Amino acid sequence: MNNRHNRVEWQADQGIWLIYEAGESSPPRNLEDWADEQTELASISLELAATNYATHWVTLPGVKGRHLNRALPFALEEVLISDISAYTVIPGGTQGNQHKAYVVETDLIDRLLELLAIHHLRLTSLIPETSVYVSGQAVRVTDGWNLIIDRRFEGWVPDVAMPSVLDAVCAEPTAQTLTITGNSLDEANLLKTTVSSGYPDAFDEIATSAAAPACVESTINLLHGRASTISREERPRPWWAGIASYAAVLTIMGCGFLIVDNLRMEQKVEQVAEASRSLYKQWFPGESPSNYESKFRRKLRSGGESTGSAGFDSIMGEVAAAWSTMKGGVEVQSIRYSERMDEFLLDVDAKEQGDLQTFKQALESRGLTAEISSAKADKGVVKGRVKVGGAA
Repeated sequence: MNNRHNRVEWQADQGIWLIYEAGESSPPRNLEDWADEQTELASISLELAATNYATHWVTLPGVKGRHLNRALPFALEEVLISDISAYTVIPGGTQGNQHKAYVVETDLIDRLLELLAIHHLRLTSLIPETSVYVSGQAVRVTDGWNLIIDRRFEGWVPDVAMPSVLDAVCAEPTAQTLTITGNSLDEANLLKTTVSSGYPDAFDEIATSAAAPACVESTINLLHGRASTISREERPRPWWAGIASYAAVLTIMGCGFLIVDNLRMEQKVEQVAEASRSLYKQWFPGESPSNYESKFRRKLRSGGESTGSAGFDSIMGEVAAAWSTMKGGVEVQSIRYSERMDEFLLDVDAKEQGDLQTFKQALESRGLTAEISSAKADKGVVKGRVKVGGAA
């Protein structure tokens, strides 16, 4: 079974997301370029590269299954670099008395969700890459291996770190079969020679392959950790429970008399809401109108803040002033605003390439940061995309 999803990887050194398309051998693409080609408001499922999360095995004697979600983060507190609140911890299954946990920085998930939201895409599941592999495998990936050994290790290992990891994993026999899958048999056999010669008793058998690795359908979703579920133990009802129930019934009956008036009011509210939604679409054609009320309030409120960023209102005013100096040389087709990154994404049409540069200089002259992220000629018009942020 090899039902793989597209894989995403955060490149911290470049500050970009890359996507590896399932079933394609072509190089990875910038996630923003890929997202531009997808159907608007589409629901997507992605695999998170093993380089962007960690897997831990812990022993929690006496902890019941319903308390596992709450106990796992505290069991891992000593091995985490940052404060426990900065991570999302997801249970990955139990074998014997050991529990597997996937750990990823919450900010990393937020970055991915926000980028997809800007492009009007909905991420429904984010699957740890190694969770789809059958245990007992070493799978070749870029500059390293995904190593999955039950209750010993699960994650990405760069080539230079493989000897150190094998020292820890193979310290005792695992009584498992190891299948090494490389891009070629020569590559797989090279690692097999290293393992079999250095750790002859570690595995019962070592096989090599150049075909697709053995996979299963994963049920792990890193997005589930964004909300915690708290269970309560059953306790005897207090003496005042009956009185409270009777009072609740009277309250509900009293509220029933207000239902008719509320229905009339709801009709008027819906009319106002539809008019507001239409106005929001007119002002911000590049943004999704979902939850438009809170978005609009945040945009207006951010203009009065003096710290952190220039704010929506102030940047918008400077962009409008810079655009007014172009005298028809540049036409703005759509505007998208990211509150988290405090920047605008403008899709514009220009008569010439030089007009884009002139527009960029006009923005910078007003104290903004501007970058032409793309520009291409199409039927006598230069279509460009300009990223605009606050003062540097």
